[in-house]
Amino acid sequence: MEALRKNAAKMGLFLGLTMIVLTTIAYAIDLNLFTKWWFGIGTMAVVVIFGCVSSIQNKKAAGGFLSFKDTFISFFITFLIGLLLSTLYSVLLFNLIDPEAKAVITENVIKYTVEMMQNFGAKAADINKIVEEMKNTDNFGFVGQAKGMIWNIVIYSIIGLIVSLIVRRERPQSI
Repeated sequence: MEALRKNAAKMGLFLGLTMIVLTTIAYAIDLNLFTKWWFGIGTMAVVVIFGCVSSIQNKKAAGGFLSFKDTFISFFITFLIGLLLSTLYSVLLFNLIDPEAKAVITENVIKYTVEMMQNFGAKAADINKIVEEMKNTDNFGFVGQAKGMIWNIVIYSIIGLIVSLIVRRERPQSI
């Protein structure tokens, strides 16, 4: 069990560093990348891939057999450490290093949301209400990032449960 946790923690560190590099690249290239749907899907795919690789590596290290619980623990530790590092980096980047970047991203998100709501035929009053709420919410502050991390934990836990069902392989019981 100790080796499993060590391997998962190592993969979590690699995931966190990968997420930090992706965030830094997006930040350096174009802040609009943070509002692109495919960037979010790509980021999610990276997290899931690291979690799967961690689970599969631990299964191999355990001789090809890993219980559902241990498979899930491997996935969970990996994504939790990765998300924690990535979230801490985002808080530092957008609050201490370059607070102006979060204002640009927030404006881009508002613009994208307005366009989407207009395309769906939303009423102007509803759009204005949502825009006002978005302007008064700091999604890049510590509290906003913590809320986002909690939602990510829920989503990735569900994905981790599904992956664990697929990857796990119980040791046969001897009679």
